[in-house]
Amino acid sequence: MIKRIAAIIAIFVCTSVAWAILGSTIFYRTYNAESGLSGRVASTWGARQAQAPPAIAREWREEKTVEVEEKGKKTTRTESYVRSEPVKIDASRVAAALHIDYRQKGLLWFSTYRVDFDGGYTFQNPTAREEAFVIQLPFPAQQAVYDNVQLLLDDKPLAVTFSRSQAVARTRMAPGAKSVLHAAYRSQGLDSWRYTFARENTDGRGKEISQAHDFHLLVKTDISGFDFPDNSLSPTEKRQTANGWELEWNYQNLVSGFDIVEDATKTATGTAGGTNQLFRSRVAILLFLPGVYPVHVTRQ
Repeated sequence: MIKRIAAIIAIFVCTSVAWAILGSTIFYRTYNAESGLSGRVASTWGARQAQAPPAIAREWREEKTVEVEEKGKKTTRTESYVRSEPVKIDASRVAAALHIDYRQKGLLWFSTYRVDFDGGYTFQNPTAREEAFVIQLPFPAQQAVYDNVQLLLDDKPLAVTFSRSQAVARTRMAPGAKSVLHAAYRSQGLDSWRYTFARENTDGRGKEISQAHDFHLLVKTDISGFDFPDNSLSPTEKRQTANGWELEWNYQNLVSGFDIVEDATKTATGTAGGTNQLFRSRVAILLFLPGVYPVHVTRQ
């Protein structure tokens, strides 16, 4: 009987050592391969996204007479310059619908998502004359796919060009006119979606403090395991729905250097889950062993 119990213990010890080696190997492969695999997922699906509000500016031409020297003689000529001045956004009505769509790469599952972005931005011609305006909507990521990109002014489509990772449109507005710019697209990203107010400092050290007037953001998501990381703005309202969550951020006059960030559930569910099952199996067998001895004695 003692020999049998010793054999059972020896089998348990050897099996535990084998499972420990297997589990450690899987953990090592998981966390060493995650960064490389994440980059590969971003290259085929899309990277983390950070959407900023559009930059709106009025443009005008100025002429200046300058004195130049040509062939040893001084003469004057008129040069034309394009000047611009930023125009503030008076109100923002932004909506984003996030749908989780997990993707597997190697042994890992990654939190990839689809996003439908729709933003309405109110601004005004600040002068008493007709002005030309240029509108620049920055895309939230360079590594991404964008479908059905639209810029509309008072529900009228604008001619859009694409330059330096942004959509650009031009229009003219009557003196003192107030209009609503509508920006929309579909895209897909990885791990987190961000709405950013602050811009990078010119010296590259952190971000500037930014201001937003009459701001409203509604995010609808079916992501159950989302989180709000440090140094980000938590929602002012949160409601659970049949399909997930509705999150709102409402501010009348926001001054902040923080962004709005929604993190999806983190990765490695498949591999980490399998490794945890291996370690739980060892514990289950260890708890089972004390019951083997009484049964064996009773049968004897």
